[in-house]
Amino acid sequence: MIRQIFFSLSFILFGSPLFANVISTEGPGYLEETNGQYVLHVKGTPYEMGYQHGKLLKDMIQQNVGQFIDKPPSGDEGRTKEFLRHLPQMKNYISLSLMEEMKGVAEGSGMPFDKILILNLFPEMFHCSGITVNNEATLNGSLYHVRVLDYSIGKSIQKSAVLIIAEPKGKVPFANVSYAGFIGSVTGMNAARIAIGEIGGQGYGHWEGIPMAFLMRSVLEDARSLSEAQSIFQNAPRTCEYYYVISDGNANTSIGVYATASQIHFINPSDPYAILAPKGLPANYGANGDHDKFFLSPCSIDSTPYQTLLLDKEQSLIALMRLQPKDCLLLTGFPHPERYPVLADRVISQWGSIDEKQLIEIIKQPVSRESNLHNAIFLPAQLKMWVAHAGPNNEPACDQPYAEFDLTQYWKDTAP
Repeated sequence: MIRQIFFSLSFILFGSPLFANVISTEGPGYLEETNGQYVLHVKGTPYEMGYQHGKLLKDMIQQNVGQFIDKPPSGDEGRTKEFLRHLPQMKNYISLSLMEEMKGVAEGSGMPFDKILILNLFPEMFHCSGITVNNEATLNGSLYHVRVLDYSIGKSIQKSAVLIIAEPKGKVPFANVSYAGFIGSVTGMNAARIAIGEIGGQGYGHWEGIPMAFLMRSVLEDARSLSEAQSIFQNAPRTCEYYYVISDGNANTSIGVYATASQIHFINPSDPYAILAPKGLPANYGANGDHDKFFLSPCSIDSTPYQTLLLDKEQSLIALMRLQPKDCLLLTGFPHPERYPVLADRVISQWGSIDEKQLIEIIKQPVSRESNLHNAIFLPAQLKMWVAHAGPNNEPACDQPYAEFDLTQYWKDTAP
């Protein structure tokens, strides 16, 4: 285990009241434990960062490969085979720098490259909540960004959880809430005060694009503004359906993203939005102009003050329409709309006084699900974040203690 270390020493981070315990080092990279969580520091070229990652987290990477790649989840054999069949074409959309970094992880950890590649792509095989609040909604007008990750905790991947503090050569430094061996991102913030999180959608099987976690990684290491982050999403070939929340601590604003392989839409805070997913449309629907209607009978409507659902006779969700509180951006996935009214009610009840302590309470179950793997609360303008991971016995992250990180302590000489 990684805790069986070659040496350890203790030191106080320069300018920081936090106590950190260095576990091991590799070149300019090092692994420490601070606030009860692992923090991995990597720096340099893509290969150098990957090698440091692989070497310092070798034991946990090998365990993750054994758990998730060598022994895929039972019942998904057909889906796994289909995924592996498309692996060659997916490689065409992965940048050379990311391939080099994964090569470094493989060689540092002593694992075959193909297994490290698949480990990094498996989030694409399976298909959370995102929130921002600012201005009048918060206690002091600051922008807060919340990312709730609901994912499988049954195989204890949380035991390999690590906050990666990366300083890629020639790019923007960033913090990535991640797991051993995983170089992509599903939750993170960079030194330019851009934070991002994703929400899984549907549309499994569209592989002609950049894998979601690598697309998010490109935002972290390349975007210095909200508009630059939007451009990355607009211009990149994308895979299946995902929702994203991106915040900009410099501009004190945020935006939601609905993205599929074929379309992309942006959602502003406070604005209402709707998502329609009709079934059984004829092949020529709408082909001759504006006169075709989407007709549904019988149907039912489920309405709350901030959300209205339209369901067909089998009670399958056909459309949802949502209102958002002022100065708030609230996104939950289409497949689980029952969380949205709870989230909206909690936000409204604390509106005008919201800070990180209130947000920790707001995102407890059922906003977070029993599979809640990790949560992160960002204060981008101050480069602060609070992170909680699922417990050792698979307790949801929302019920676990949060560790506070002041990222300015890591980026004194590199933050823009």
